[in-house]
Amino acid sequence: MLAILLALLASGTVAAQEWRYRVRPGDTVWDLSRKHLRPDIPWQRLQAHNAIDDPWRMPPGIQVRIPVAWLRVQPATATIVALHGEASVADAGGRQDPARTGMQVGAGSIVRTADDANLTLRFADGSRLQLHADSELRLDKLSAYGSTGMVDTRTRLLRGRSTNSAARARGPASHFIVDTPGTMASVRGTGFRIGYDTQARTTRSEVLEGRVAVSGGGRSLLLGAGLGTLNDDRNRPRPAAPLLPAPDLSSWPAELQQMPAPLSWPALDGAQGYRLQLAADPEFLTLLQDRTSDTPVVELSAPGDGVFHARVRAIDARGLEGLDAVREVRVAANPPPPFAIAPIEEGATHGPRPRFRWTRSEGAARYRLQVAADASFATPLIDRAGLARTELRAPQELPPGDYFWRIGAIDADGKHGPYGKPVRFALRDPEPGPAIGTGDVDRDRRSLQVRWPAGGDDQRYHFQLSRDRDFARIELERELDENRIELPGLGSGTWYMRTRLVDSDGYAHPFGPVQSVRIGCLPCRIALGVGAALLLVL
Repeated sequence: MLAILLALLASGTVAAQEWRYRVRPGDTVWDLSRKHLRPDIPWQRLQAHNAIDDPWRMPPGIQVRIPVAWLRVQPATATIVALHGEASVADAGGRQDPARTGMQVGAGSIVRTADDANLTLRFADGSRLQLHADSELRLDKLSAYGSTGMVDTRTRLLRGRSTNSAARARGPASHFIVDTPGTMASVRGTGFRIGYDTQARTTRSEVLEGRVAVSGGGRSLLLGAGLGTLNDDRNRPRPAAPLLPAPDLSSWPAELQQMPAPLSWPALDGAQGYRLQLAADPEFLTLLQDRTSDTPVVELSAPGDGVFHARVRAIDARGLEGLDAVREVRVAANPPPPFAIAPIEEGATHGPRPRFRWTRSEGAARYRLQVAADASFATPLIDRAGLARTELRAPQELPPGDYFWRIGAIDADGKHGPYGKPVRFALRDPEPGPAIGTGDVDRDRRSLQVRWPAGGDDQRYHFQLSRDRDFARIELERELDENRIELPGLGSGTWYMRTRLVDSDGYAHPFGPVQSVRIGCLPCRIALGVGAALLLVL
């Protein structure tokens, strides 16, 4: 058995097994005995143990020594203070219930988390344990020593990972122990991570604060903050290894206007991978996202707008996870921008007053369109807000040249969302010959082309098309290698579409916002172009 013990724990002397109480005015030996001692320990033993002459009058300020074995012990519980995803709690009798925030968990219980879930337990002394995804923890012992403040917490991590923050010891009987099938971690007033791999039968321990003594198999090791170890095949601790430093996140933008948001940081020497965690609270009690990446690039996915907290750490070749880099993240991605339809990227339109078209974005009550001569939009030539329709003809004539246009959404409360990616197009002189009229429709080439922003090189796209907004009935569903699809022969009426990214490992991101397009009668289709339209999704 490999044991991980707090280096600062006192040695096994008699003094270390005694709790000391400082006398207050009015205290008596009888009062202290009734409050703190077991019922079978008479107050006279406490008087004799401390050589107290007058049990009814004790000088304030002196210390009364009480052996830990004499103290009153009562059962304690742990409380689920944060929960994300699905988890379950099986009590000592085997009854299993869904975990919920505020739930009291007693000794003998087993807590399990699903693949994408995590929860945080708070113990009687304020210590916390965060159980990560696909993990299993048994609460072996939860005891409190009366009103002394000392708590004995003993848990066993059967599989998975946990992050632990132990409160400082209030006496010699204070314990916070996390066992695994190969280790025992006993700490006080420190922070550490521990993980157990059931297949490799390997335990990894990483010390973030304080000092921890590691022993097992006849070998002892002292770990300070910033050091880690894992056990060998004989459960002996390997030599201490420094944890990788925190990555540099200073290049991250101050505000994220796209979800999911691709983020990166400089690679660290010795890193074989990285972990990103996202939370709504600065203490990371609830993890909204917990993902690993082989490269210093990851997509952050926040559930909405607001202020979030992200932390990133590197993973070395032994699987030890390094120190955290923590960054506040401001997200302003809603309402999401519509998809641009026309003019298309790098396309050309003729005439001095181009017509701009976009999709109807879910959550949008109005739209704001800007046109500028450069991509900075520092001095827009057209800036129209409060647009109720999904199209606008330029209110003034523009000379031929290159331009950029972008479209954003405004919700019912007047909140402006981010603009979509600027679309570059060329404005040309009117074409010679007759203008295309409403009756000039190429009936053999009616189609709609849909395009959306490209993902990573190793990502695919999941596309859905439906007649109804809630996609109860899917008319078309495709998984595509390219960020485009052609939809020939669509009937008239409103069509709804949505896409999502699929990683190379099969992980599917949430669907993006629902977009809609209305296919009108044949004379109306000429507005999409001669027999074809290109829907540029931004």
